[in-house]
Amino acid sequence: MNSIVRLSSLISIFALITGCSVMEQLSPVDAMPTPIPPAKLYNASTVTGAWSPSVVGTGTVNQKGSVTTDSKIIFYKEAGMVRFQDAWNGKEVTVDLGEFLADRDFGYDSSGNGNGSLTLTADVINYPYSAGGAYPVLSSLYVVGASGSVVAEYVNVTSGCINSGMWVCSSGSCSANSNCSVQSNSSFFSREDWDQHQAPPFGYESINSFPRCDASLGGQGWSGCPAALKTLPSGHYYAKYVLMSDRNVAVTTATADLRVRLTTKKDTVARNDPTSNGAININVVLVGSGNINDSHTPKGAQNLNLLFQEVNQILKNAANISIGDIKVYEWRDEDGGDYYSQVDYSLVGEMFMSGSQGVPLEEESNSINVFMVRDIQYSGAKFTILGLAGGILGPPVNASYASGLAFSTNVASGGLISSFNLSTGCTLSSCPREKQDDDFLEMGATIAHELGHYLGLNHPSEKVSTMTETQQHDQMTDTPTCAPQSTFAGPVLSHSSCYLDSKLQFTVRRCSVACDSEIQGSNPSVGSSNAVYFKSNNKTDYYCPATTECQFNHVMWYTVKNRKLVSGQWREDGNLISTQSSALVQWSPFVK
Repeated sequence: MNSIVRLSSLISIFALITGCSVMEQLSPVDAMPTPIPPAKLYNASTVTGAWSPSVVGTGTVNQKGSVTTDSKIIFYKEAGMVRFQDAWNGKEVTVDLGEFLADRDFGYDSSGNGNGSLTLTADVINYPYSAGGAYPVLSSLYVVGASGSVVAEYVNVTSGCINSGMWVCSSGSCSANSNCSVQSNSSFFSREDWDQHQAPPFGYESINSFPRCDASLGGQGWSGCPAALKTLPSGHYYAKYVLMSDRNVAVTTATADLRVRLTTKKDTVARNDPTSNGAININVVLVGSGNINDSHTPKGAQNLNLLFQEVNQILKNAANISIGDIKVYEWRDEDGGDYYSQVDYSLVGEMFMSGSQGVPLEEESNSINVFMVRDIQYSGAKFTILGLAGGILGPPVNASYASGLAFSTNVASGGLISSFNLSTGCTLSSCPREKQDDDFLEMGATIAHELGHYLGLNHPSEKVSTMTETQQHDQMTDTPTCAPQSTFAGPVLSHSSCYLDSKLQFTVRRCSVACDSEIQGSNPSVGSSNAVYFKSNNKTDYYCPATTECQFNHVMWYTVKNRKLVSGQWREDGNLISTQSSALVQWSPFVK
């Protein structure tokens, strides 16, 4: 049987969706889409009348000014391969990453202060078959100190992975081998957490970054995070990979080449420094003639500026991270832009790969590619995909199937950026936030949400898996966990269920109890200063966005955010990034 194997363990689409209260979860695509030639992108500054980005009114940029990154590529030729269900049989490839000093290369002082990181982006090239591909699974990462002994081990899997394989496959479908998982002293907190970085939703690259957990973060810490793994020590670094073919055909004698792109970040600023958590640079890629032409109009340009001011404000208010610089590129019809302007989910990775090749080389690992399309489609879906990221933790490289994030201006409303803020009293000379459309503000929250994924953040809580009936939480103790609610469509998470059931890991009060206490009664009058009201199943409900136990309004929460205009001001959720979340993203090489 020569078919391509499909993983039946559910891999999330890292998208913010509307019209449905659950996160859609799908397996990776059956085969890599056929790449089109690299797109030629035009710098908008060279086109008369094009949008000139402005973040006027958003305050001082939070750039640290002390961050440097370095990168190198390591090749291993003719490495052995295994199938998903195969024992590894000594086929792990040991990659010598080199010698590093904690202060010189990562910026850590003798007390471990700093935010330096190491990111591994690996892919398999010269794959020996005409279809499918292979995942480079990171099976080990360890550091050998001056004494010759291992001083830190960031990835440590059980012997079951080596002896009986990572998956159990039957009839062309595979599920996780229960004997294969990560050890408790690994910086991954579960098998699912590890899988997430080895089998991405688009393409076959694995993307792993370290450190990735901090035992003392926020005063509460992550459950199970080894204290020794919150920094990067001096020593000789080694990684091990298994090249895992998705073809259901024997690969005993097959070989392929492994390419590992190593990115190191040196950052001397202390963890979660209150003065600045840094800034990110963005490449906005306008995809297709519709929004490109719109960006040349006064209303389109105004809305684009307002949109990224909103994104910047969310990031600054929530995490003390700002947008440092925005560059604009136009992906025109003659270069294939219109082909992707209303992009199907199956082609999103191809769009990231092709479009990112048109971004100048000097922007690689310096800026995050943000693709603006008219619509993101998924055949047969009863919801609208507002945005999605290449993965949880985007690669600091271009020309990858994960090299970007996408957001939709929503074809249902015309799909053009100039279609917003027309009937609310906004003018070209004045368009304050309280006069902006709810859907427009939602688009800003979507971009901030997907940027969070690209910088390494999960959703605080996930939909219950229909395969395993288990629910995943982000393991940060300062974000709430939320219980699912049974519906005709299966167990889902909703504002109603989270209001009733959510609580922080280190508290005993549920949101409903804490909220009622805050507003002094379970039936507050409409207009209470501490509660926000919204419609749920044709009835009025409420929540308390400022109450700690109720902060399932985290910007990384995947359901639609609630927003209501009260006395000329928007009362809303969706703008929170917790202390631990904001500290986590500081390891990203994009945060400078």
